Amino acid sequence: MFEEKIGNMILEVSHKLIPSPSSSAYQNHIHNYCELLLFISGDADFNIDGQMYSPKPYDLFLIPEATYHYIIPRPNAPYENYVIDFSPVLMNPHHYQRVFTPPYKINIYSDSAFLNYFHLLDRYSEIYTPEDFRECALLLIREMLVYCSYQTKLYSEQELPDNRLVRLITDYISENITAQLNAEIIAKHFFLSKSYVQNVFSSCMHIGLKQYILQKKIFAAHSDLERGATPGEVCKKYHFNDYTGFYRLYKKLLGAPPKNAVENKI
Repeated sequence: MFEEKIGNMILEVSHKLIPSPSSSAYQNHIHNYCELLLFISGDADFNIDGQMYSPKPYDLFLIPEATYHYIIPRPNAPYENYVIDFSPVLMNPHHYQRVFTPPYKINIYSDSAFLNYFHLLDRYSEIYTPEDFRECALLLIREMLVYCSYQTKLYSEQELPDNRLVRLITDYISENITAQLNAEIIAKHFFLSKSYVQNVFSSCMHIGLKQYILQKKIFAAHSDLERGATPGEVCKKYHFNDYTGFYRLYKKLLGAPPKNAVENKI
């Protein structure tokens, strides 16, 4: 078992075993980096942007940046996993597109070549110094992601969402992220009542619809800032009512003001 914070393009890589996991220790969240999570054992449910999964051993979850997700572990079984958190700039756009396309899960139990990447991380953590491990892990994970981009095309397993409406809502928000969005507009689009849409969404996602929309817009704005847009431009583009509100929410979610993204400091 190991846990290493590498920094730069790979934020963290770990192999953990939690004997008695507590659901309170795993908060629903969203972040501006990508994540690979290899489920080894345990009893849990995963929610990735509205789709619920009941994982099997060696299910690999592929979580793109700015994607709301959470896990609900049960304490009756030890929870073991590998987690790799990394910046999207680690991958070229072609590979990124192939890896991070729903469904966000593949099972690699019978793929010995894929599993070997994770076994090598264990081996390197045992025999190398922390500095050498970080250097080798970066090269290994780069190769793993390229391999993953080829393998995801070969898996035909599809899982239906636990709640089809929530999946439709999250897709609609992603496709219309620059539009003015709220519960009333979304309910009207699906010919449903506002209260029904809000209740179904919050029950499945463990977050209010308004908060979810704001967080998705903030992360979309962050990507634009990194590509050279100004804070004022993204505030207008994503229909924030005022710059002060945008600034406060951005800093709360990302831990730094918008100008830092322009300067490539986040």
